[in-house]
Amino acid sequence: MCDSFDGPPPVGQVKAVDPEADALMAEAKAMQRDYYMVKSRKPLKEIVRYHALAPNAAEARYLLGRSYEASKDYRDAFKEYSKLIDRYPQSDLYADALNRQLSMAMDGASGKMQVPVFWGAWEVNMESSLVVNWLREIVQKAPYNDMAATASSILAKYLIDQDRPEEARLEYARLVEKYPDSRYAPEAQLMVAQLWASSHTRGDNNLVNLSNAREAYEEFTLRYPDHPDAQKALSEASNMDRLMVQQQLEVGRYYLERSHEYTSAIFCFEDVIRQSNINPEAAKEATELLAKARKAAESAQNQS
Repeated sequence: MCDSFDGPPPVGQVKAVDPEADALMAEAKAMQRDYYMVKSRKPLKEIVRYHALAPNAAEARYLLGRSYEASKDYRDAFKEYSKLIDRYPQSDLYADALNRQLSMAMDGASGKMQVPVFWGAWEVNMESSLVVNWLREIVQKAPYNDMAATASSILAKYLIDQDRPEEARLEYARLVEKYPDSRYAPEAQLMVAQLWASSHTRGDNNLVNLSNAREAYEEFTLRYPDHPDAQKALSEASNMDRLMVQQQLEVGRYYLERSHEYTSAIFCFEDVIRQSNINPEAAKEATELLAKARKAAESAQNQS
């Protein structure tokens, strides 16, 4: 009777011995020793399909993954390792399968992984969406060890390379939250701050983004006060304050010169002036613009 299944082996149902599965494994290993990796898949597939409760079923999955890797069928290789991880969590090969997946994902993210196209006419990099999915799956399936933090860090950096800074920032933030003691956490916290800071030049939430960057830099100094970059982070937090004042000046300038909302312009310039200790240059310019805004407001009121 077929003992194939789709899930972890039922408790107490794994066979102590399975001579037929052993024979198939011996056949597959002999083929792989002779570098017949593709041919070895036939007996290995028989094991995983019809002898899934055999003691060597997890090994068959692992060897299938290795055979697909050897022929650059990386998608299928990753799937086989995933099946081993999902169905044989107690296997000695569980960590090896995760390591193989991480190695593949790292090669995909770094551009080292080349896959053949058009029957091997040439090779291209693995598609980015698949690499992202691989890394996310690794993070999900190895949630409490250093491998997950490693995969999360690689994923965040890869998302930056793919010009997806918002997703990268969220991934770095998750890394800090889930793995605060990881060796990657300090860099991740700094990257959260830097990505918020760089995002102030995009979109309409410049002041909010700068404020978030300031908070992230301050959080770094609180979490890692003895880190070599702690003083630099504190300096960057102050710089965010300066930039926020500068941004307020630009908002006031827009109200004055573009939208002619003089009351709003006056409010902005007065706020900048109140913060002269943070950005004296902006405060000096705001003083000059405030006079213009008041004069324009008075003129508009007289005309009405």
